[in-house]
Amino acid sequence: MNAFFLGILLGLTITASFGPGFIALFQTSLSRGLNAGILVAAGILVSDLVLVCLSYLGLSELIPKEDYRILGILAGIILIIMGGLAIYKKPQLITEPKHAGGVNDKIMRFLVKGFLINILNPFSLIFWIGIVAFAGKNWELGNQKVFLFFAGIFITAFSSDILKCYLSGQLRKILASNTIHWITKAMGIVFIGIGLFVIYKVQWASINS
Repeated sequence: MNAFFLGILLGLTITASFGPGFIALFQTSLSRGLNAGILVAAGILVSDLVLVCLSYLGLSELIPKEDYRILGILAGIILIIMGGLAIYKKPQLITEPKHAGGVNDKIMRFLVKGFLINILNPFSLIFWIGIVAFAGKNWELGNQKVFLFFAGIFITAFSSDILKCYLSGQLRKILASNTIHWITKAMGIVFIGIGLFVIYKVQWASINS
């Protein structure tokens, strides 16, 4: 099978997942608009690229198992904090024409949000280690096919994330602000649930290792 096409198929599989990244994209795009959502997606993309580079260089083998537990706990805490903020802080619904510069002033905030949510999740690193190992087994690392394979993954995943942001942005146009407020609260509860689940999983893994 063509390496690029195989990457596209894997990218579609990633798109179908409903992890913390998806929730962050939906919640941000719904409450802050399309531009903010795309910035979160860009942060996730950058963190994925970093994780692939770490896996490719073999640095993941140098990370002690205890550090995976610490990363998992940090990721869980961040998700719980974000969930708490979503619940107790009323979302500021931004209308693009009137506040076009508002998002630009907070570019780094949204980029860092997407970056941290993804890179601190130990399951993301484990996932990319597996993908790099798969690529190395099928093609020699450094081969052009490996580049095409990952290009297919990232182009598909990022394009899908932008589509998610767009659809969420369209949704906010037809929902009342009070409805969006309660959806944001619900997303906050989901964030807290995922955060607790991540902490539980890494703690349980450390106990049974």
